[in-house]
Amino acid sequence: MSRRAASWLAALVLAVAAFVYGAVDEGPPKTNADRVRILADDFACPVCAGQSVAESDVPVAREIRRQIAVWVDEGRSDAYIRDQLVAAYDVDIDYNPSGSGITSLVWILPVIAAGGIAAVVVVMLRSGGDPAPTPETQPSQAGLSARRRRRRNAVVWTVAVVVVTTGAGLLVARSSGSRSADGSISGEIRVTSRELIFEAQRRLGEGDLDGAIAAYDDALELQPSNPEALTYRGWLTSRRGDPDTAARYLDDAIASDPAYPDARLFRAIVSLEQGDGSTAAVELAVFDSLDPPPYAEELLAQAQVRERVAAASSADALAAVDALASLDERPAFSEAALSVDEALVAAEALAGRGDLLEAVQFLDWVLESRPDDPDVLAGRGWLLVRSGDPELLELGVEYLDAALAADPSNPSALAYRAFARWQQADLAGARADLAAFDTLGRQPPDLLRLIEDQGLRTAVGS
Repeated sequence: MSRRAASWLAALVLAVAAFVYGAVDEGPPKTNADRVRILADDFACPVCAGQSVAESDVPVAREIRRQIAVWVDEGRSDAYIRDQLVAAYDVDIDYNPSGSGITSLVWILPVIAAGGIAAVVVVMLRSGGDPAPTPETQPSQAGLSARRRRRRNAVVWTVAVVVVTTGAGLLVARSSGSRSADGSISGEIRVTSRELIFEAQRRLGEGDLDGAIAAYDDALELQPSNPEALTYRGWLTSRRGDPDTAARYLDDAIASDPAYPDARLFRAIVSLEQGDGSTAAVELAVFDSLDPPPYAEELLAQAQVRERVAAASSADALAAVDALASLDERPAFSEAALSVDEALVAAEALAGRGDLLEAVQFLDWVLESRPDDPDVLAGRGWLLVRSGDPELLELGVEYLDAALAADPSNPSALAYRAFARWQQADLAGARADLAAFDTLGRQPPDLLRLIEDQGLRTAVGS
């Protein structure tokens, strides 16, 4: 091979190598948040017109962004994420053509075309140096052999170029949607999200709210689905008077880790700030079920969350009762837009404002549709037990007995009957009910607080 041919071949190899390197290399390492944003731009919002997942703020787009963040933080590849989203929402969600099958030609054909053009240029340059033969200068046999050799070499180089460029196109197509999890987003990150969270806590302890928020933002750049960073970023946002934005951070935290108690607690508080008592009650119930740590219980007490949730729930329940009372004819409970829990809260609210008889009658209305419901029977019995009248006390015990006949492990009926037996001086019976209550796997926090606040265990020697 001549030096000119070798130089052309070397240039071609370098060009192909540079093209492949440019297509595969992503530049400086990105944070996880950068990768989430890039991926979110690559997918269409399933329910929007002309918007990507990154651009839309409808619930399904937010949920897809959350899930992408979780996958990215788990180290999943782009190919895995694409496969999961396409499987869930159909192929139309993917803005980018696939790296396989017929659509891979979108990536491969331009590279093949470039390679073909390069090969033609090489052949033209090689053939351009030889003048056309004349009768006086007919080529010798050796000259003809050399010319055939050059043509054969040109064909071989053309085929080689096409093969190389086709391989480069395939490589680009395959790499276009399959960055590895530890490729462009690892090595250069020198600070961990945990260190940034510690930094945020330190700044918060110093009263530097803006610095703490900035540190949490940095942590979320590295790990967008970190539930602790999302939770406290949301909490600090609420402290700055923006409960709606705070709620979005907290919802993302709950989506990332439904069992993180701090997120549930702060979501309950923010819901109260938004005037949404029902959501606050739900979040508080989930918080109680998670066996929260002592510091979270202290925060709950300091913010008087239980009292505020109870007040909001009572207000909502009383509003529902008043709406029913305004009707010319009250419908059956089974036809009303009330749950049993809401009915019990309404009865307690009526009793709390001094309308004990009305509270009892309200539960009688519920029992007309649900005569064997243990919770309603227990609630009505408890109203009578607290009346202070000995005859009503006896009647209340009968309702509690009926509740336990329907459900021997009903926690409310056991706790309320223990109080009733104590009032009847039946200490052995009260201790037996408390012992049965203690064996239950589910012990509602409000009943535990009632027993503790009233000193029932000490009173009956349990």
